[in-house]
Amino acid sequence: MNDTVDPIMLEVINNALTAIGDEMGNTMKRTARSITARIGDFSTVLVDAQGRVIAQGQGAGFHLGYIRGVMPAVLRKFGGKLRPGDILASNDPYGGLSHLPDIVLLAPTFWRDTLIGFSTLVTHHSDIGGRFPGGQSAVCAEIYEEGLRLPCVKLYSEGRPNEALFEVIAGNVRTPDDVIGDLEGQAAACRRGIRGLQELVEKYGLARFQAAIAQLHRYSERVVRNAIARIPDGEYRWEDHFEEDGLGGPGINLKLCLKVQGDSVVVDFSGTDPQVRSAINVPYSLTCSASYICLRGVLAADAPANDGLFEPVEVIAPKGSVLNPDFPAAIGGRGMMLWRICDMIFGALAQAMPDRIFAAGEGGIASLTYAYSGAQPGASPVLTDWYGGGWGARPTKDGIDGVNSLLSGNGGSSVPVERLEVEFPMLMEAYGLMPDTGGAGKYRGSMSVYRKYRFLKPGRALIRSCRTTTVPYGLSGGGSGTPSRVVLERDGVETDFPPQMFVDATVLPEDAITHVMCGAGGFGDALERDPALVLEDVLDEKISPDYARRMYGVVIEAGAVDTDRTQALRASMRRRP
Repeated sequence: MNDTVDPIMLEVINNALTAIGDEMGNTMKRTARSITARIGDFSTVLVDAQGRVIAQGQGAGFHLGYIRGVMPAVLRKFGGKLRPGDILASNDPYGGLSHLPDIVLLAPTFWRDTLIGFSTLVTHHSDIGGRFPGGQSAVCAEIYEEGLRLPCVKLYSEGRPNEALFEVIAGNVRTPDDVIGDLEGQAAACRRGIRGLQELVEKYGLARFQAAIAQLHRYSERVVRNAIARIPDGEYRWEDHFEEDGLGGPGINLKLCLKVQGDSVVVDFSGTDPQVRSAINVPYSLTCSASYICLRGVLAADAPANDGLFEPVEVIAPKGSVLNPDFPAAIGGRGMMLWRICDMIFGALAQAMPDRIFAAGEGGIASLTYAYSGAQPGASPVLTDWYGGGWGARPTKDGIDGVNSLLSGNGGSSVPVERLEVEFPMLMEAYGLMPDTGGAGKYRGSMSVYRKYRFLKPGRALIRSCRTTTVPYGLSGGGSGTPSRVVLERDGVETDFPPQMFVDATVLPEDAITHVMCGAGGFGDALERDPALVLEDVLDEKISPDYARRMYGVVIEAGAVDTDRTQALRASMRRRP
């Protein structure tokens, strides 16, 4: 068999695979039940018969890694036992996945009785049972407390739903309509993926299809290896300190050594502290996923999304560490630690390629989980609202305000305010950017995003925050960002919560919570920023005139730059020790 496909046909098949994934995503959005899934907090991934990722459609880039992680267990358990119409389900973090609210469906795809691959979709569900609504709290010591754990099981068998399993799931979650509805939406999307793969193979033939995916795999690997080969060989180290263990206990020391040799790289977290007794541990599959997507974003952003991206990368996280915990450690609150992994990798890469790496961003996607009492029949009693902050400053441009992090990509967005207020008993009283928060530099870091929620019914609110005492770092002399904070307003009195990654609060009617996210780090010397850009930021109310003077040495009077006083002030600031 000819194992090469001409470049034009290769591009056609590659884009067809991506289009299948996108069509799966559109199906999911149109058939899902929960607001979380409808805003796009899911990923679609196509896998070949050997369990190798061959394409990704809509979703978060880091899901690639743990779809890859779950496939070996699937093939070991079900190899040779799968039939058309089967759909498997799993959410086991110790079986290659992330945390219990993330459930993946995997649909084996057959063409003329031959297994040609899997159509898969993972989505974050609104609840999974356990002690805390939404399944994300840090205050758990074992995974058994966090909710329903599904080993890889058949949700559908030859097209027939496993009614007993559906009943078990519905009986163990707070939002059965949402969860069952989303699972059915996932199944519909997977069937769309099956049909797309079958049509593709029918059109081009199995031999050409298999040759194309093998060639795309080699191409992606070659792109990554060529990019790594341009990085000077060496060991690039970065250390960080995670503020607290989620229970108010001591912080956690994180260590990274990025070892570049030739056209391969080792991401080594040896020396990182042991796993903790709370739920902020990160399962190994997710540590790998974060490492892969960070390197891909810098080295091979345009390469096809397949297993070839991962071949040149080895990830080492010592067993029993906070980045590779032993079962049954809790992992539901792993989100903020996940983003800290990314900050460390980018910090290490900045030493090797300073002209390519941006400063630290907002610290990770934040969220509000609101579980309230008195929900009407058919309404969801649990809301999870996600929101991003922005990027750190780049080597040649400012950070981008109010967007998702690189790690999240297009995998979900904030709930539109109008929809949130219609579907849940709350008001969004404020949503905007906080002045004087982006790290100063030749290029400014993104500003803090803040959201103020007013609750209309009693319940429980969990804020997943980001950096609370440490701050996003600047690069090449750029200033640091600002820490996050969470404020409770009750009876007109505002009270700051203690700085912690997870704020778990009982809320009463008319209480309000304001979450101010981190401001991102700056890049380069702030005294080298063009005074015209500083003036523009002042006029746009992104920074105050006083901040412009203190941080940038730019004097603004009557809406204009005072050039002479600015030159004198900057000269004075440069002479300071």
